[in-house]
Amino acid sequence: FTLFEPVRHRPLYCTHRPHGWFRRNINISSVKHMLWKINRNYRWSEWLSEIVLRAPKVPDPLVCAASCLRFVFFLFCCWRLKPHPSILDDDDDDYSKSETGRNDLVGPYNTHTLDQFGVDGTDELHDEAERNRLSQSSGWLPIHYRLIIEPNIERSLNNGTVTISIKPNPSWEKTRDQQIPPIVLDVNEIRILSCEVLSPVSSKPITFKAYYGANNLSYVIEPVPSGIVAGNLSVKLQFESRLSDTLQGFYRGYFQDNEEPGGRSWFASTQFSPIDARRAFPCFDSPDKKATFAISIVHANDRAMTLSNMEQIGHQYDVGRAPDYVREDFAITPRMSTYLVAFITSNLQLAQRSEGFRPIVNVWTRGEVRHQGSYVHRLTMRLLPFFETYFGMPYHLPKLDLVAVPDFGFRAMENWGLVTFRESALLVPEDDNRSSSAKHKEAVASVVAHELAHQWFGNLVTPRWWNDLWLKEGFATYISYIALNANEKRWHMFESFVQKELQEAFEKDSDRNSHPISFPVNTASDIRRIFDPISYSKGAAIVRMMDSFLGDIAFKRGIHEYLQKYQFDNAVQDDLWDILTTEGHRAGTLPTDLDVRQIMETWTLQPGYPVITFERNGTDLTISQQRYLLPSRNSSDDTRWYIPLTIVTESQRAHEPLTVHWFPYENATIQLQVNVESDEYLYANADRTGYYRVNYDYVSWKKLTSSFAKLPPLTRMQLVDDAFQLARAEYIQYDIPLTLILVVTQQYRDIPAWAALSRSLVYINHMMSREPAYEALLAVMRSTLRPAFDAVGFEDRAEDSHQDMIHRERVVSLACHYGIDKCSVQAQTLFRRWMTDFRDNRIPPSLKETIYCTSLRDGGVPEWNFAFKRYQDTDSASEKEIILNALGCTVKPWLLSKYLNMTINPASGILKQDGVRAFQAVATNFAGSDIAFNFLYENIADINAYYGDGFSTLSKMIDSATLLMNKPHHKERFDRFAYKAKQLELPAIEKSIRLAKEQILNNIYWRSRSYHQLQHFLVQLIKDLNFNMY
Repeated sequence: FTLFEPVRHRPLYCTHRPHGWFRRNINISSVKHMLWKINRNYRWSEWLSEIVLRAPKVPDPLVCAASCLRFVFFLFCCWRLKPHPSILDDDDDDYSKSETGRNDLVGPYNTHTLDQFGVDGTDELHDEAERNRLSQSSGWLPIHYRLIIEPNIERSLNNGTVTISIKPNPSWEKTRDQQIPPIVLDVNEIRILSCEVLSPVSSKPITFKAYYGANNLSYVIEPVPSGIVAGNLSVKLQFESRLSDTLQGFYRGYFQDNEEPGGRSWFASTQFSPIDARRAFPCFDSPDKKATFAISIVHANDRAMTLSNMEQIGHQYDVGRAPDYVREDFAITPRMSTYLVAFITSNLQLAQRSEGFRPIVNVWTRGEVRHQGSYVHRLTMRLLPFFETYFGMPYHLPKLDLVAVPDFGFRAMENWGLVTFRESALLVPEDDNRSSSAKHKEAVASVVAHELAHQWFGNLVTPRWWNDLWLKEGFATYISYIALNANEKRWHMFESFVQKELQEAFEKDSDRNSHPISFPVNTASDIRRIFDPISYSKGAAIVRMMDSFLGDIAFKRGIHEYLQKYQFDNAVQDDLWDILTTEGHRAGTLPTDLDVRQIMETWTLQPGYPVITFERNGTDLTISQQRYLLPSRNSSDDTRWYIPLTIVTESQRAHEPLTVHWFPYENATIQLQVNVESDEYLYANADRTGYYRVNYDYVSWKKLTSSFAKLPPLTRMQLVDDAFQLARAEYIQYDIPLTLILVVTQQYRDIPAWAALSRSLVYINHMMSREPAYEALLAVMRSTLRPAFDAVGFEDRAEDSHQDMIHRERVVSLACHYGIDKCSVQAQTLFRRWMTDFRDNRIPPSLKETIYCTSLRDGGVPEWNFAFKRYQDTDSASEKEIILNALGCTVKPWLLSKYLNMTINPASGILKQDGVRAFQAVATNFAGSDIAFNFLYENIADINAYYGDGFSTLSKMIDSATLLMNKPHHKERFDRFAYKAKQLELPAIEKSIRLAKEQILNNIYWRSRSYHQLQHFLVQLIKDLNFNMY
């Protein structure tokens, strides 16, 4: 079988098996069937490609003839092979009646066999199989895993042994008449080499039969009733798999290292959340199947570091398949879910280590960026004690490793004791020449705080199933802001919360195709899709609302009790509701006729959010609730909520306790009386703690805009955001948002209002950037922005606060975006100065994003090539992200097309983790929107194959590619795209396609209804204020 020598780095499976292996495992019904199996399992096409590439220019006829004869002989031999009985469709066969009790046979005919190593368990295959698996996997629970992993990074292989101690599920009571449930293990692209089932009581092998389930996504072990005794079992499996190249499961990657052969240093790391531990080892891959883990990693001795969740307790040399391999043994973990298991072996280096601090905190990075881990190390040592105090519980592990992984799909992952990050989410350059912007530093701090909060909310207490994902993600997001607000007091983190989380949640929750925070999750596609802003940002927003109406004391007591009661276990949202209800009644902050479950289920079990409308008649208020639903108020439905209303009047004293008025779920309208004079303003939703928008009658809007500067910061943010979004949905006209533009831009230092204005303008820019009325918008924005731009300046000042630097970045970004000449000229001057000496970058860190983008937009090929060269050469991950965004700012179509094609070319140097960012940069560029959509249409299959299904890459691309679509012919083009996706059988993006189509229809509606209204108000404003049109 030398004919079947595979390509380099492929395992030589054929030569490792005796002839009987073929007789057992190759079931031949036709030559076509056989060739298909060879192609699928041994990458026949790749072997042929390699033969062609290796062949001499003038092939030897004798060699060709000999090869052909060998191939024909092989076909003949395979054709003569008789299928082994184990692969025939006979349910009565006993597949495991061997003396050793081992099972190396396969399932019934038409069940995928053990040799199907190359089958990719994609989401479209997962879904029906996952439903079937869930229905039969509840009979056994894991107690402990003994896992030995031996990766061969160079050959992209993984070998391992796992012994799982299991016990009967208490809900299953074995009786004589009841069938013993099968042991159903999750697998994905794993080949089981051998299996053994033992009884710990007798230590004797148990007779069983085993086979793969549907689509090779489970491994089913059926103990024979006569051979089993009641009680626990031990399942030992030897297996092998490939190291993934899609950043999922146990995957490999590399980073540039001139000291390594070929200039590449390879690493192997894990990303198991949500359902990819099954790609690395057979397991019960479900969050409610908690167990302890004893992990050993066998690896080549040339790896500088090998880590897992717990501390290393043993080290052995000359083990494994080669004499220079070592084995690292790690301590047993607490009970935890499989998605939190982690290990990494690499040549990363220790950047920071705590001394005299418990737990031990380590930061690991590439050698050349070790100094960039200092800030995070200092921050972590401040945040851990804060969380221990806030949660009333210690951090339970002896160490905490923070690892900057050079290629990583998510921003970060909270693996217990071994938190992994994308480099840009962990590293903060602090040297003079490459210091980070204030925005980047805040972003890093937010990610780190979020992952540390997970060590309690998610790791210690885990949602029972993925439908309650928000229970860990929403809480971790909200509490991370509390932690940073306490540790970085000058950052005003709840202003950031309103802008980044609340407004993001509102944006994603305004469509008819939105989903509830908690909804039935039955398939792999459902599980992956639920990791979205609804679970994270809306989850955080409603947790903040609970904190507000319960009061800080009752809320924290409830959190303490919840963590104490369910530590090392699982919980559902009802468990939390019961505890918070008790604490709310005890504190007197929750009415006795209400409970938290009654209130919060209206927020977690149904989609959307309300808009509250106030109509004033003297001291009488008529208040109504209606679901905010795009494209128009006329498209709303009859969804209702229990709403905690807070109302503030002009004469009310600052910091005076506010009364919570409960808007009943059953009512669409209520009446209230308030003590307010007719000439005074009032506003609702103090500090924007409620998850709802607020609309007022026209007179009240006028009072609020004229008194804008007197309002609290978060209320000013709320008014700006609500005004633009209410105008978009036709609750009010665009004269009110335009008035607020004038008011805000006159207040150069109103940082919260500027933040809301900047975000609110994004949609209008998308809709108008290719329309005639954009000229009028440019005129208004240039005239209103120019004084603020002159005031904040182009240079950072020594006395600038964190907020000042973020504010300058925001104002300058708007000024350059709308084409203020002075801004564009200064940006190009600084960029060209950098081009003359790339080692001396004098561009202020907070302005890099704007200056790079503006210079590439207004520049040409030399600027673009220079920027891409800097992307390749810089060792700063944050700098790489800024440049990736800027490369999509050019308006030259061929450069944009070139850039997009680089995102699916591994030789381009663009990491897979950065592909979506590059695509989005092009798609949100008015000159690149159509180019991005055409690229997506033409390459959808290649994109799906290149990036895999783990990080919703296609879904994110679809969302951004349709942002600017607002004409009927756009919908027709998208319908053709949706049809193509359906033909390619990509159900994982069906939800994204529905959302994108709804977005296009909403945009078309806005253009047909609101565009001309806005144009009219802009032209009138230009005339009234005598703005210059040019």
